[in-house]
Amino acid sequence: MNLVMTVLLLAVLASAAFCIFGLMLMSGEGSELKKMTELYETGVEVRAELVGLAPFGKDGYASVTYAWESPEGSGRLNKGASVGPAHVVGERYPLVFDPQNTKRAHLGTKVAVRRELKRRRGYVRNARRMALLGFAAGALATVGMIVSP
Repeated sequence: MNLVMTVLLLAVLASAAFCIFGLMLMSGEGSELKKMTELYETGVEVRAELVGLAPFGKDGYASVTYAWESPEGSGRLNKGASVGPAHVVGERYPLVFDPQNTKRAHLGTKVAVRRELKRRRGYVRNARRMALLGFAAGALATVGMIVSP
């Protein structure tokens, strides 16, 4: 096997890995996009109160707990965050939650959810491009292996 065949074989292997990674990203980001779309379409914006702030570790991280009540439902959101002056126990912060599934919530306003939704669409589009480029590169390298003597 000469150097050209070795390089083409490595290109096929690398493009296959690239394509598989793109497909995995597409799957994961696609499910997150679906969740964000549902949250944007059916979500209710409320003011959630920061009820708990428990620091852990030495790197400035904390476990924060937000609680809210609204006519559509009530719930709690536990989340990790970096400790800073923005987190004050007893303060109210905007939060969007899904009335059918109160565990699905996003800290921020509906505008922030729309921005995150737009960002997720970009992630899915780029993952699709990555998978297609990996497939195309693998196809070209395979054709090169077949054509080369």
